[in-house]
Amino acid sequence: MTDIAYENDIARISTERNVLVLRWADAPRGIAELREFEKIGRKLTSEYDKKALLASVIVSGTPKFSQEARDEVTRLTRTPMFHLGTAQIILVGGLAGVAVRAFLSTSVLVARPSTPTKVFAQLDPGIDWILDRLRDGPVSWTRGDLAAFLNRAVA
Repeated sequence: MTDIAYENDIARISTERNVLVLRWADAPRGIAELREFEKIGRKLTSEYDKKALLASVIVSGTPKFSQEARDEVTRLTRTPMFHLGTAQIILVGGLAGVAVRAFLSTSVLVARPSTPTKVFAQLDPGIDWILDRLRDGPVSWTRGDLAAFLNRAVA
């Protein structure tokens, strides 16, 4: 069952089984949402011996990241929390989407995470990659279950 663990006008954090979806409606203004994500993520991953996965989905917003937020994203990317992987799915179109994908791809390169991390421009390829990563986990997922959860979480 999907659980909305946190929500404000910028971010929503939903969990189901061993997957956490972090939905962004705008860039974080500070680090409050990132700290909530870390707290909820640590709780979820401890329940599954770190065999969990993160899907961070950006659905709208302006790619304005403060230096504080950039530093926090780099710190979190360097911190192995979701051992099955992290999918960064950017659904924002146009130049804003390109800018966000570039920022996140650069963050991944700089941070050199020890867990699999991939950036996507569409939900379906992200779902396929996530499903493949979840095969190494303790919980069984079907593509239909995963797609339904992600669509609920990002709506």
